[in-house]
Amino acid sequence: MRINHNIASLNTYRQLTGNQAATNKNIEKLSSGLRINRAGDDAAGLAISEKMRSQVRGLDMASKNAQDGISMIQTAEGALNETHSILQRMRELAVQSASGTNTADDRKALQDEVKQLKDEIDRIGNTTEFNTQKLLNGNLSGAGGTNGTNSISGAQVFKQTTGSLTGVDSKAVNASGTNLDMTADDALVIDGQKITIDWDKHLTEADKAVLNADYSTNNLNATSSGKVREILERVINAAIDESGTGAAHIKVTDATPGTFKIESGSTGNTSKVELYHGTDGAATAKLADGTTLAVSAKSVLSLFVGNNVEMAGGAVTQTSGTNQVLDGLTAADKFQLSINGHTMEITSPVAAAGSDANAYATALKTAINAKIAAYNTAAGFTTDEQKIKDVDVKIENGRLSITSPSGAVELADVPNGSALKKLGLDQASRESAGTGAVTFQIGANKGQTIAFSVKDMRTNALGISGVDISSATGASSAITALDKAISSVSSERAKLGAVQNRLEHTINNLGTASENLTAAESRIRDVDMAKEMMEQTKNNILAQAAQAMLAQANQQPQGVLQLLR
Repeated sequence: MRINHNIASLNTYRQLTGNQAATNKNIEKLSSGLRINRAGDDAAGLAISEKMRSQVRGLDMASKNAQDGISMIQTAEGALNETHSILQRMRELAVQSASGTNTADDRKALQDEVKQLKDEIDRIGNTTEFNTQKLLNGNLSGAGGTNGTNSISGAQVFKQTTGSLTGVDSKAVNASGTNLDMTADDALVIDGQKITIDWDKHLTEADKAVLNADYSTNNLNATSSGKVREILERVINAAIDESGTGAAHIKVTDATPGTFKIESGSTGNTSKVELYHGTDGAATAKLADGTTLAVSAKSVLSLFVGNNVEMAGGAVTQTSGTNQVLDGLTAADKFQLSINGHTMEITSPVAAAGSDANAYATALKTAINAKIAAYNTAAGFTTDEQKIKDVDVKIENGRLSITSPSGAVELADVPNGSALKKLGLDQASRESAGTGAVTFQIGANKGQTIAFSVKDMRTNALGISGVDISSATGASSAITALDKAISSVSSERAKLGAVQNRLEHTINNLGTASENLTAAESRIRDVDMAKEMMEQTKNNILAQAAQAMLAQANQQPQGVLQLLR
């Protein structure tokens, strides 16, 4: 028997401590209702539960967002309902004024009411708001900003050129045989892309005979010049295709025998190479570069091979790099420009010879603003609020942009037209200086949104700011204009109703998702009260039993005293 260490007592004490700890956890879970009160209770379960909890809270907030969105839509739609009523009354007055039974004074009285009704439509458009956000003044059109400024920008078509021609000393070139002595440096540079030409591969024997002809006694004529032009264009374009650089094809023209011009997709810098015959110094060929083309002088020399053709010594120069202006536009190229719903047809100006891109932008700006001025006059727009403001046309980073302070800018080609493609505006993008459309966050995660927009619903945008029914003719025109305005408002209200219905379905779906995700999170995080009570009762009884046994274990060493009696 041992008395220094009471093993039975130590064991009982350990069991008692464990039972008390388990009882304390049972009490903690029962009092909080949670199975996981700290990470130690279930580390993995806690991580999963917290992720689900964030999703549930996000879904609940998304549902609130959708409800706020419905409120915003109902505010806008309610205002448009009144606009509808006003337009119907205006049309009714226009129909009345169109009748020949009315006198001039009668029509004046009718027009006075129309004027007040137009003012009220504008007031509704300017003052209708939700949470301080204007709803009907074009700010939420999806293309407009707080100041109504809109810009439409095209693809890059005006490119900066940096190519140059390097002068070479006078030298003779012998192009006899099949090898034209082209080296790696003998290449064309088109739109910044180096194009190496394999002359031997692309030239036939007939081609070589034309190029190697002696033009010192028989100068280039219309026939021979045309053959050289055809060979030059065919070989260079074949090399461009093989290069895979995506450089534009060139076109060679020979307006006069002996003079050749290489043209690419746009005009801009000019440079030239003059070739002289070695014996009499007469010019046998001249290459004028009016494009993005920069040419190695040795390569050009090899294109016009003859017997001992020489190039004059000294530097070959070109004009400084400028923004290039797109060519190919003619007086027949037209497109439709719409500013805040007001459409007009624009005739694109033709690029003047030698002009750069900025000059073209200025010409286009002048043409558009002249058309806007004519439109304002024809529509009877007299006040600053009614008038369509002048646009700004710029070329930045090679892209043509049109910006209007009067609202959304839209472009369209006329039937069978191609002006927009030439200007790089056929796939134009719109930029806004303001808020644009409202985006509703209707999901718990990034990107789960829908857009909500309302067009400008004021008289100018509806095309009725100039309505005047003080004459029978004006009243008849007003009926047509008001029919279009009523149709525009109807379309907008229908769109708002569709979005509202969509949001109502969204709210129902969000509620279902939140409910099921909450149930899943509850199974991980919440405690099963019945089971936990059972565990607590068991652990409590075990703790009491252990406490009683500890008392018994503590009495066992006293048996040693019996040996002393």
